[in-house]
Amino acid sequence: MSEQPLNFSRKGMKSSSKLIILSIVSVALMMLDSRYSAVQKVKSYTATALYPLQWIANQPVYFYRYISDSVQSQTDLVAESKRLSEENGRLKLLLAQAGVQQKELIELKKLQGLQQSGIRISGMATIISNGRDPLADRLILNKGEVSGFKVGDAAVDQNGLIGQITQVHPLSAELTLITNSKMVIPIMVERTGVRSLLYGSGSSINLRYFPADADLRPDDVLVTSGLDSIYPEGIPVAKVLQVFRVAGTPYYRVTLTPLSGFRNSKYVLVLPQKKLPEQLSPASDSAKAKRP
Repeated sequence: MSEQPLNFSRKGMKSSSKLIILSIVSVALMMLDSRYSAVQKVKSYTATALYPLQWIANQPVYFYRYISDSVQSQTDLVAESKRLSEENGRLKLLLAQAGVQQKELIELKKLQGLQQSGIRISGMATIISNGRDPLADRLILNKGEVSGFKVGDAAVDQNGLIGQITQVHPLSAELTLITNSKMVIPIMVERTGVRSLLYGSGSSINLRYFPADADLRPDDVLVTSGLDSIYPEGIPVAKVLQVFRVAGTPYYRVTLTPLSGFRNSKYVLVLPQKKLPEQLSPASDSAKAKRP
């Protein structure tokens, strides 16, 4: 014998009957709720009894919201941290640029002060290169013959004498630093006026033949003496660090430090050479030649 399949639709009341009964019960409960306070108490007791179940049922929802908020907060923090890192890098770059610009502005103000001091100036130039060898004692300027620069002109930076122009091209010039071994600069001690010669030594400068019977002290400043046609008088060149008397020699042994910033200056002023007496009045020379 084959078994008949179960058919739940045939068991129990019809759906329409259930709907009618439940509607009647609902209307009855609403009437009881509105007229009898005892129903309110029953509702309160029932709500109190069902609260633990309600709390347990809500926990998965609360846990899901907590996890979702935590993940969202973590994502926002990572994005904010990345944005702040980028902003910090940008501000550091701006700060570095501002520092460089501030240094250049101070340098330009000092050079402007030199221009207003009465020293004859051919023009201002920018140092654009150290040449092929960064350790060489030569610098390349961005101006040349077109700007009136000539071979032999002196150059100063914001602190003092930096060198002499040794090559000139139409739009650029080569500046040889005072540390070059071929450089000889007439100087005098600013405090006493004692004159001597300063020699380049390849990497620094030295005072080879300063007489031991003259007054020379640490912190004395050496300036150009003006006893030539190249360097105007009174330009700071170097500062005395140490002075030694050496037995058996009539000269001091002196340690100096140059005042100009060979490697960190960006702008220089070019000073024209003084005209020699025979160059001052060529017209008078020609007039003399025409005289009988």
